[in-house]
Amino acid sequence: MGLFDSLESQWLEKLLPPQYKTVEPALLQDASSTSFLTYAERLLDEFIDKLDPGSDKPQKWKRSEQGYTIYLKIRRNLILLSGYDSQKNRSSMPKKFFIQWERQMVAKKDRGRCKQGTILINDRGRIIKRNIKRSPFFTGIYQRIRLLDHSLLGTSPTGTSSSPAIDPLLLNQLDNLKRITSHSPIKGVIHSRSTRLINLFQKILPELEPLDLEERHVVKRMLTTELPDLLTGYISLSPENQELRHQDLFQALCKMELTLHEYLDKIEGNRLSRVDHLLKVSKLRYDK
Repeated sequence: MGLFDSLESQWLEKLLPPQYKTVEPALLQDASSTSFLTYAERLLDEFIDKLDPGSDKPQKWKRSEQGYTIYLKIRRNLILLSGYDSQKNRSSMPKKFFIQWERQMVAKKDRGRCKQGTILINDRGRIIKRNIKRSPFFTGIYQRIRLLDHSLLGTSPTGTSSSPAIDPLLLNQLDNLKRITSHSPIKGVIHSRSTRLINLFQKILPELEPLDLEERHVVKRMLTTELPDLLTGYISLSPENQELRHQDLFQALCKMELTLHEYLDKIEGNRLSRVDHLLKVSKLRYDK
């Protein structure tokens, strides 16, 4: 989407009735919403592992835990997902979302599409209804529904380009980090560790899909705020204080690197699960 397309879309959205507008970020940025959507993503990962590939029979699951309830129904032409967060002592705004996904075999493309996506938010008795089809908070859920659709067909999702797209804002942050690490106080093991972190970011940013909402938030926060602030703060210190804080900074960078390695291991595990699933489908089809 180009700049003018984006501006036109924003202008048109202002004319829509409230229930058709994309949900405002402020309504989903609280810790309870993050936990709710992360729970939905993790359950979808679990459902994908348990599904019956190649079956045309309707399949359905329901899971309730800690005030969250997730329903998943699979039909020949649709995937229906809904979620409820109703535990009032944790959230002042209980939420329900509904997603209707048109499956690939119906859409006749290399991927299905979200046919309908709605969220209802109870704000002290006032019901707020919003659209979630284009909400970035639901990106992880849509990616998993797409994977679920492909897994049912025994195929692997294919992208529209040879390399996964990275958010331009995150690319700018990477460039900013490279500039920060070029300052003279960033040297020795601090420079080498910072460079390793930059290389890890370059590996992980195109592969965020298998991570849940909270993990993706950690990666982006680390890149956009935590690491730049640590390094620029260190640069601003006097040489004497830099010496005093050198070891602490090194340990902080090591912990960040360990976290990114854990996420990369999870991404690799997801790739392995996909291959194992396709091998399982192949065995069911061709072993006589």
